[in-house]
Amino acid sequence: MLQQDKFHAKALYYELATVQPDVPWKKLFFNNNARPRAKFITWMACHYKLPTKERLHRFGLLDNYRCCCCHETETQNHIFFTCKPFFDTWTSVLGWIGSGHTPQKWDEEVRWILSASKGKGSKADILKCSFTETVYEAWLLRNQYCFGTTSVTKDIGLKIIDVIIYRCWMKPRLRSHIARLMMPM
Repeated sequence: MLQQDKFHAKALYYELATVQPDVPWKKLFFNNNARPRAKFITWMACHYKLPTKERLHRFGLLDNYRCCCCHETETQNHIFFTCKPFFDTWTSVLGWIGSGHTPQKWDEEVRWILSASKGKGSKADILKCSFTETVYEAWLLRNQYCFGTTSVTKDIGLKIIDVIIYRCWMKPRLRSHIARLMMPM
């Protein structure tokens, strides 16, 4: 580049840019109608950077690394979605969508979401939004448990469904699918 007569910013950019590995979960964020804060928490979870008790314990910041709900080791795999309250919440959201899937650990769940939400259909968009909003609300519920500010957990599934309905109703192509989901069986 120094031997050339002119400076080209594009050439410098390509010279400095490093090749980054392709992550499979990036498709989880395309056409996702979830709230930006929910997408951020899900992005942090995909990078395994959420400050769980086990992670903070490894850094020497906490002595207690037990889950506030069930007293097992609080890891990201435990929170999403093997701990009972979080498992029940995700199961209720999946039931509302009409999926018979049984929640698994984090990696298997992300793999399932990616395979189940392939394509550009409304069902795929609603599934991605549902997963992202459930991860966010589960993280909020976990924080409420840890800091002692929670009172009722059974309404969390309804709150997630309300957010999904509101966020997806804004997209005209998703309205008919959301309307079918809202109809009583």
